[in-house]
Amino acid sequence: MVNATKGVFISCDIPMAQYIINMNASLPASDKFIIHILDSTHIFVQPHVEQMIRSQIAKFREDNTYVKPN
Repeated sequence: MVNATKGVFISCDIPMAQYIINMNASLPASDKFIIHILDSTHIFVQPHVEQMIRSQIAKFREDNTYVKPN
């Protein structure tokens, strides 16, 4: 019997995948969103967290971007 799960497929580089895995690990068990880690650059997550992941990544990139002072 086949079990199908609806989700979002994420393809990214290894550091970003580790960031997403760490985000998931920091949540309580009832809020964990990773369905399956396929390999080091591909993750399958629950569909309702897509926007949250996008916003956290945008914030992470903004916080870690160098802006040359004038």
